Amino acid sequence: MNTKLRLIASLINFFVIAVADTLSPDLQMYWENSMVHPYFDNTTKRDVTAIAGQTCQLHCRVKSLGDRAVSWIRKRDLHILTVGILTYTNDQRFQSLHTEGSDEWTLRITSPQARDSGVYECQVSTEPKISQAFRLNVVVSKAKILGNAELFVKSGSDINLTCVALQSPQPPSFIYWYKGGRVINYSQRGGISVLTEQQTRTSRLVIARASPSDSGNYTCTPSNSDSASVVVHVIKGEHPAAMQHGVNHAKRVHKSEQIIVVLALALLCIQLLDSRFPNR
Repeated sequence: MNTKLRLIASLINFFVIAVADTLSPDLQMYWENSMVHPYFDNTTKRDVTAIAGQTCQLHCRVKSLGDRAVSWIRKRDLHILTVGILTYTNDQRFQSLHTEGSDEWTLRITSPQARDSGVYECQVSTEPKISQAFRLNVVVSKAKILGNAELFVKSGSDINLTCVALQSPQPPSFIYWYKGGRVINYSQRGGISVLTEQQTRTSRLVIARASPSDSGNYTCTPSNSDSASVVVHVIKGEHPAAMQHGVNHAKRVHKSEQIIVVLALALLCIQLLDSRFPNR
């Protein structure tokens, strides 16, 4: 049905263009408003994913608009955001963009937040009104460094860190690595390499032959995601995991000894009571 309507509208538009030169401006306007009905261009993207804090746009194209008005409406509360190029909300993050002579009406949202996710309608003031729905999904993209929040590395071994930009709808244009708030300086120390793969949204930092001076807080910061950090300890001697294991083992042995002592004291008390009160 929609295909037939679009075909009919296209034929009418063709007729209007063909005879436009023979009609006065007033007759042209009357013809367009009374006979030609607006319709949407369905080739526009209507399911949009945006990153929190980064400006996003919803593009609505209306053919044969005439003198009708285009409005943007937030579906969840039916709040009118814009009418034409005017903003009708106190939230100035919402703005309508339109170029004279163009059939595109764009809703721009500055610094979108997760709460802005939902359905937005592009509505035309025909009778009855027609509308087209757009779904916006605002995600909070977070980076993650694989592994634990603390990493213990034996002196002389390699530091190997892998950062992944999660939930990012688009690959980051760059991923920077920092140590203690400063970008890692490759020329200051040899043996540092970074391999970043944009399509997989990953970056790998390798520091060869680590020394205690390489200890510190390491942070990866993708261009379109929140950063992630890990604390690296470069130590000499026994690995802390083994040390921790030894401590836990000693605690278990000590606790077992305490239980044995308590049981022995209890048995001694029973024997003393039996010897003192034999007929009890």
